Amino acid sequence: MTYNGGGSKPPQQDGRQAIAGAVIAILGVVAAANPRSVVLKALSDSAPQLATAIPTIISACGAIIAALSPPPRLARGDEEK
Repeated sequence: MTYNGGGSKPPQQDGRQAIAGAVIAILGVVAAANPRSVVLKALSDSAPQLATAIPTIISACGAIIAALSPPPRLARGDEEK
């Protein structure tokens, strides 16, 4: 992607989206590991199929977001900001 000076400058990619995707995936795994949580128990009472599918869907969405996002830029101690 090149910037030719017209319009607004494209946003900087610093990896926040990848980190957020990883956090979402981890939350989905934690939800799947703890099926006795209040939210999943309420879902289980109303729609048992949803209660078993939602943690997997959350994990998958988070993993997809993290995979398709640019990686975070790690700062090195010897670099100028």
